[in-house]
Amino acid sequence: MAAEKSDNIESLKLRAQQAENEITKIEAEIEALKKGLIIPDGAVVSSELDALRTENAKLMYQINHLKKNLELEKKKQPEYMLSVNSIIEQVFALAIHSAFPQLGSDAPVMVVPSSNPKFGDYQCNSAMAISQQLKPLGVKMNPHEVAKQILQNLPDTPYIDKVEIAGPGFINTFLGRDFISKLISDLLVQGVRPPYITKKHRVVIDFSSPNIAKEMHVGHLRSTIIGDAISTLLEWVGHSVLRLSHLGDWGTQFGMLIAHLQDTFPTYDKETPPISDLQAFYKESKVRFDNDPDFKKRAYEGVVKLQSFDPAYIKAWEQICAVSRADFQKIYKCLNIKVIDRGESFYQERMTQLLPELQMSEHIQIEDGMKVMFCPGFKVPLIMIKSDGGFTYDTSDVATIHQRLFDENGTWLIYVTDAGQSTHFHTVFSAAEMLGWLDKNIVRCEHVGFGVVLGEDK
Repeated sequence: MAAEKSDNIESLKLRAQQAENEITKIEAEIEALKKGLIIPDGAVVSSELDALRTENAKLMYQINHLKKNLELEKKKQPEYMLSVNSIIEQVFALAIHSAFPQLGSDAPVMVVPSSNPKFGDYQCNSAMAISQQLKPLGVKMNPHEVAKQILQNLPDTPYIDKVEIAGPGFINTFLGRDFISKLISDLLVQGVRPPYITKKHRVVIDFSSPNIAKEMHVGHLRSTIIGDAISTLLEWVGHSVLRLSHLGDWGTQFGMLIAHLQDTFPTYDKETPPISDLQAFYKESKVRFDNDPDFKKRAYEGVVKLQSFDPAYIKAWEQICAVSRADFQKIYKCLNIKVIDRGESFYQERMTQLLPELQMSEHIQIEDGMKVMFCPGFKVPLIMIKSDGGFTYDTSDVATIHQRLFDENGTWLIYVTDAGQSTHFHTVFSAAEMLGWLDKNIVRCEHVGFGVVLGEDK
């Protein structure tokens, strides 16, 4: 592996020196033109000089690119594995920028693994986009012609065996057999190692997120296992990962639970209530809520007192949450899951602080007594304040993404929930972008969805 890297560095040095020699030659020719030592015919002077300048720009880009790659090779340590995708991407980046220097950094480099082995190992799909970018510059080239131009500028490399143009301009790429053979040999000897990454993210990943006083059902278990796997992989690669469980630990159900706790365990404020089955406790309180008007009234009053942070009600709420968390922790221990509980309650004050700012931004509208926010690309708005003045899950998730962007400094936000919540989270991402909090060129936001498990009623 060391010998291969040494050969690559020597090759890069040689190509860099050749490029520098070519630039020196061109600079000499330009000076000769200026001094009149070379006299082109009439109007040819301008086009000749333009051609030289274009070629000079191309070579300058190439040498800078080669120097950067050379420095990158020096920084890489033996503990990293080569990223084949990144290497092929770099090769095509060099070819595209050499072929179309006028596009500068806007030139798209689109390299993806091939979906079918007969079409090669990788595919470069940049030709269509480049063809469109050239039109405003007065250059008419169809994607097939663009692809041919890219191949003419493709450097000789041991990474690629052959390339071929398919369809309107797809470039099918077949990897070099010797290159792959060395990679496999290295894998067998050294084992699997993380790839070298140029940018390490601050990842905030939201997964598991069960509800207090309810059992962790299969959907939460799937979120827990998938979220933990993603977190472990990103940590192994080298990213900084904050694992969060967005617990359902706030809301109207707590008025019902606290009222039942007060009746069942009146000494809860002095000792931990001996609740052995919180799920049964929840069902008991729900039956009373549905059938006893006086109890229902007390439950609603309890919600108001809890949201007003009444000490007695906060104490009861803490007791119920503690019992539920202990149950969740048993499951996490069995599965060896590491995650930080940070429930909806954590964002209550942040919602109150955030809403005046949102209303000043003029993005809030009144619809049927509710305060809503319409986001680009989505017909259904986020309900920020209900007609009765209460907050919603939308309010909570908008406050949550704000906290993760600005307090946690997240540069990669991941939400692992069932696929049914995909539209909701993409609406929240759109809201954050509309409000100027989220720059997608800097921060990645992704919803990782999985299928829902339906009951007998479908």
